[in-house]
Amino acid sequence: MEATNMNSILFDLGNVLVRYDHGRTLSALAALYGVDAEEIFYLYQEIAPAFGIGQIAPEEVVRRFNERFGAKCKLEQFADAFCCGLGRDDAALAYAVSLRQEGELAIGAISNTNAIHVAWLDDHAPELKEFDLVMMSNEVGMCKPAPEIFELAMELLNVPAQRILYIDDLEENVEAARKLGMAGVVHSDWAKTRQQIEAWRAERRRNAYPQ
Repeated sequence: MEATNMNSILFDLGNVLVRYDHGRTLSALAALYGVDAEEIFYLYQEIAPAFGIGQIAPEEVVRRFNERFGAKCKLEQFADAFCCGLGRDDAALAYAVSLRQEGELAIGAISNTNAIHVAWLDDHAPELKEFDLVMMSNEVGMCKPAPEIFELAMELLNVPAQRILYIDDLEENVEAARKLGMAGVVHSDWAKTRQQIEAWRAERRRNAYPQ
């Protein structure tokens, strides 16, 4: 299938469009189980790779935590603590949606996440339903920076790499996108990132309508 002439911006979610404080999550889980945050950290490191690509369900994660720490926490209790570090970034979400509404861009998101955080996003970030593409690692069975996840995004959007700008707070993920031919921005603050987005858009317009 021939690629379209549409340009696209793909965003990471955590610490780009949605705030995430991993330390706060660890502290909340530590309080729930009555253990040190370091113990929570090491157990989650064991579980995270499989959880992040959908190989284990939330119920299994809770079972492993309960077994390790001799507890009987319910999934709802666990999920409340596990999502404690998440928060909306109203301005960032509104800006991303505004880019799509202008009609010249396809807007998407690619996130390394898990089923519990996806449920939180469904409830707290409804703006994502307006995106042209939302790819969650646990739903597609692969994580960034694997090139395959970016290639799948290109296939689903029907947009070639040369017409895509990818934005992530982790340099290794941006570098993976660049290796495929995308433009990339390592996000640190929105004032700078917006300038870079607008510069990229201006360049795309110049390429489309050369003087």
